[in-house]
Amino acid sequence: MLNPQQKLKHATLADFIKRYLEEADNFARTKTWSLNNIASLEISEKNIYSLTRQDFADFAITRRKGDPLKGTEGVAPSTALKDLSHIKAVLIHAEHVWDESLEEVVVEYDKALTGLRKSRIITKSKTRDRLPTSEELQALTTHFYKNWKRKRKSVPMHLIIWFAIYSGRREDEICSLRLADYDRHNTQWLVRDAKHPEGSEGNHKYAHLETKAIDLVNKFLDKETRLRMLGLGRSEALLVPINTATVSTYFTRACSHLGIEGLRFHDLRHEAATRYAEDGFSIPKLQTITLHESWNTLKRYVNLKKRGEYRLDFAEAMANAESDYGNHYKEWNKKQRNLSEMDVFEAHDLSQNSEIKVPFKFIHTQLNQFIQHHKQSKFFIRKHVKKLQTPHPFSWNTDKQEFYISEIQIAWEDWFVENGEVIWSELPSESSHFSFKQNKVIRLYKNRVLEFDQELNAWLDISNNYYFDDHYHIEKTTTTRGNNAQD
Repeated sequence: MLNPQQKLKHATLADFIKRYLEEADNFARTKTWSLNNIASLEISEKNIYSLTRQDFADFAITRRKGDPLKGTEGVAPSTALKDLSHIKAVLIHAEHVWDESLEEVVVEYDKALTGLRKSRIITKSKTRDRLPTSEELQALTTHFYKNWKRKRKSVPMHLIIWFAIYSGRREDEICSLRLADYDRHNTQWLVRDAKHPEGSEGNHKYAHLETKAIDLVNKFLDKETRLRMLGLGRSEALLVPINTATVSTYFTRACSHLGIEGLRFHDLRHEAATRYAEDGFSIPKLQTITLHESWNTLKRYVNLKKRGEYRLDFAEAMANAESDYGNHYKEWNKKQRNLSEMDVFEAHDLSQNSEIKVPFKFIHTQLNQFIQHHKQSKFFIRKHVKKLQTPHPFSWNTDKQEFYISEIQIAWEDWFVENGEVIWSELPSESSHFSFKQNKVIRLYKNRVLEFDQELNAWLDISNNYYFDDHYHIEKTTTTRGNNAQD
């Protein structure tokens, strides 16, 4: 017992964190999230008056290693240090404001910190100098533009990444910009709750927009682009009505798919500051764009060594992406015609009454709904059935879990996007996504893609030979989890 006088007192670290957050509720979003996360961990279940250096050391080591049994990944040394600093803030606040006797606990904390630093289990964060290359920016632009052209319900990530570069805004700021806060006359935008070391709430600041950033704003406001974004369901009051987590996920997956290593969305902000510094912007002018408080903060984003004369811009990247897509579409269209002829040939040899076999009842029900609906559609019959000249357009390939005829399969996929529903209670509880393209049950775990095998009743790792395309996967949301709990 560190302090015998406190042996009758008992309160957990989680109790103190909860009270701390209730009293001081204007922290930056990341600090609030981190404190809530710490409150859910083992150290927070212990009596705060009895915490020892071993408790703090165990906490840091566990955070570094992660816990495979609980599905938690290990964190960087700087993240573990940050978590410890959050705990220290709670201890100091309790001691100074609430008059709690925690002097010896603070001493134990400091001794643990000294040992953890010397063993380099915890360290300060390294200054990132990662910038996207022109080749990487082109690859990302082309990838995102193809997705935007091919899929009706998609996100204009090709515009978002370049707006990040020209505006210097963080991803959560981009997804929070209100149209009513746009000052066209003075070419500036009010950034609400801008990140600040002492708390972001109420820290509203105007950010200057350069011409290229304004050009991207106009592209977001284009009628067709606007309607497609609003179709995803978020507020029409926002410039980019897209969820921040969606932007982050799409960017990370695209980098993985393209083999781009070590690049984060936040590096685009670094790229923005570097570009404007290369263009000769003074520090005060640069600060009107990035909204950094001081040079000491700003310098970590500015690469003072110029990278040469060539630098890819949005106009060139889009010209290349459009050209690449045009060539791709011609080849794809030619391939589809050949496949269609082969599909019809196979369908001719099948029985008209061939049974549709699928692993899930809800898919079987909706397939029948799709078929019955389209059998009654004169337009569909004229467009597909008569053109294909086959009496069996809805023949089903059980092995591939798709219609034999590609045109019918595409029609089914489009129908499911608009009308389909996943009954999650029929799927394994660990499922995170369902692919309606080939009826695959998917679980995203850490950086791996797992598929549920019905025969083996087990999850198989398919990461190395499976491309996770967001368009064909329905995500299991918090709401659907709650609904399933009631089924």
